[in-house]
Amino acid sequence: MKATIKEVAKEAGVSISTVSRVINGRDRVSKQTLRKVQQAVDKLQFRPDHVARTMINKKTKTIGLIVPQLSNEYWALMSEVIQNELWSMGYTTLICSTDSEVDKESAYLKMYIERRVDGIIYCSFPYTQGATQDQVDILRQSGIPVVTLDPAISGFSCVVGDHLFGSFSAVEHLIQLGHRSIAYIGGPAVSIEREFGYRKALMMYGVNVEESLICLVNGQSFSDGHNALMKLRESGAAFDALFCGNDLLAFGAIKAMEEAGVRVPEDVAVVGYDDIFSARLFKPALTTVRQPIPDIAKELVTLLIQAVDLDPDQRPARKIVIPTELVVRESSGAAQPVAASD
Repeated sequence: MKATIKEVAKEAGVSISTVSRVINGRDRVSKQTLRKVQQAVDKLQFRPDHVARTMINKKTKTIGLIVPQLSNEYWALMSEVIQNELWSMGYTTLICSTDSEVDKESAYLKMYIERRVDGIIYCSFPYTQGATQDQVDILRQSGIPVVTLDPAISGFSCVVGDHLFGSFSAVEHLIQLGHRSIAYIGGPAVSIEREFGYRKALMMYGVNVEESLICLVNGQSFSDGHNALMKLRESGAAFDALFCGNDLLAFGAIKAMEEAGVRVPEDVAVVGYDDIFSARLFKPALTTVRQPIPDIAKELVTLLIQAVDLDPDQRPARKIVIPTELVVRESSGAAQPVAASD
């Protein structure tokens, strides 16, 4: 039979209110009292009624996290760091991966609302404006605090990478190495600003933007990069450098070139984006734009927890821009000595 809080109090020789304070962590108690209550909880295998506690405190101590794809190393690491940050602050994380499917996103958002999560970290990339508006309506009507990563939504705080600068620096690097026929593989799943940065760098350096060298894909996986590179080759487009909207796209493109007998970086220089851990292990080691995942995760969690205790009309909509950094390795043909920490 399940032990009650009254039985725990009797076993520990303290009042019920003291046990409640220990369980909910609302007030400090002496180390001796804390030890007695913990021993009683362990002995009786007491488990608090979370539903009842939620009704009293109006808090579940749970945060919902939506990401596009956990099979992507970038999102897997981001999820892990966010989860650890939240855990250190006393929150558990309910993680949902949508595979960038609009129906899944909407269903998960509704599930979070039904489960009364204390907040939502929204890290997905809807493809159509209509779907985005549907999801925005769901979020606003819920009154639950929301912080987004990259998709800036009016009225909500967001954390964004400086993708325009990051992609500009990637293409600028290739131009400074003497390349003028630079292809791009990207799409809506990897932020439109990365394409903008690609175009801006070419225009700023007086290089023609060849639309035939731009291949847009709906996904962000290894196979998407592989297929995109094959499509570029089949079109007859000639290029001596390639910028990819993320590292997995770059890995897939390099593999496709390897299969076709095209050497990297001797025949085609390649730059990726994100700097996932595999980028430094890949052969050739990938030149890429680094996004500091720990910094991004910390800002997301900080913004959200600050909003949890505020009424909806008191929550400021803040925008935090995270700097990006070009990391030069072998794939662009200009590898520099790599620091041990890299």
